[in-house]
Amino acid sequence: MKFFLAYPLILVILLVNDALSIPLSDDKNICDHQKLNKGKQDPKGTCSTTIQGEIPSVDNMVATIITSPDNNKVLKSKVPFNVSFLVGNLATGFFSDPDTQYYTLPQTLSKHGLIRGHVHVTIQSINENRLPNTKDFVFFKGVNDKADKHGRLSVEVESGLSPGRFRICTISGSFSHQPPLLPIAKRGAADDCIRITVEGKGATLENAENVPVKAPVVVNSENVPVNVPAKNGKNKRAMSGKI
Repeated sequence: MKFFLAYPLILVILLVNDALSIPLSDDKNICDHQKLNKGKQDPKGTCSTTIQGEIPSVDNMVATIITSPDNNKVLKSKVPFNVSFLVGNLATGFFSDPDTQYYTLPQTLSKHGLIRGHVHVTIQSINENRLPNTKDFVFFKGVNDKADKHGRLSVEVESGLSPGRFRICTISGSFSHQPPLLPIAKRGAADDCIRITVEGKGATLENAENVPVKAPVVVNSENVPVNVPAKNGKNKRAMSGKI
């Protein structure tokens, strides 16, 4: 009798286990009948066949932290300021042409096992009680430079910001601009964000979130020489485009 009761349970377990082992799709055909990514940024979306590439060890996972401005710093409207940050476990200065090589190259590691890539800085106007629209930003810049020996990098927000409340974030990326692929899921974040308030005429700490923000100040990195790994293993010079 116990055998007949146990048999259906065993059958259910086997069926569930078999179902969980079935891949969601055949990776060989996932891009069939879809627009392929050919190195250009397409707002409508594409399908990429680029392999993921080399993944670092847990001891070489990317980390960033913004050191300036301080979190919740109050700045003056339209006054230039620098965003400074530290980056660790990232071989910086590797930046493919985002106009022709976006998501086209696998992630690669340096001889020290670090992801080859770069970092961006983005600033968004925010209301603390609402989700920001990822499409909207008031400042964006790709940092193509190599960090110094202490891992320090900085960008200047040349025109400052209009009055309001803002979120400043780092966005680290691999050489071909994809997010860094890390070896484990349970870990800390690779990127950092802070919040600041910008005060100007008619704006105070209390009402800064409700002050309209003027037209975005968009800063794109263009024509910046960067190191590009050549097929023969040596580096060659390339020019970065808009990102």
